Amino acid sequence: METAVDSKLIEAITYDEDSRHLRVYLTNGQRREYEGVPKGVVVGLTMAESPGNFYMTAIRGKYPPRP
Repeated sequence: METAVDSKLIEAITYDEDSRHLRVYLTNGQRREYEGVPKGVVVGLTMAESPGNFYMTAIRGKYPPRP
């Protein structure tokens, strides 16, 4: 299920809780995918005052990208 995010950097995300796979759709048209992301981190992303900043500091480079 796709979730819209109120951000200048992120348009939307999808998350599979069973596989802990996060897909991030950026406003520039790019898509980033990450493995092993805990649900709490995804909740933090969706509730952050600045989802883009949260993504840059708590997700990007912290979890392995999905090939």
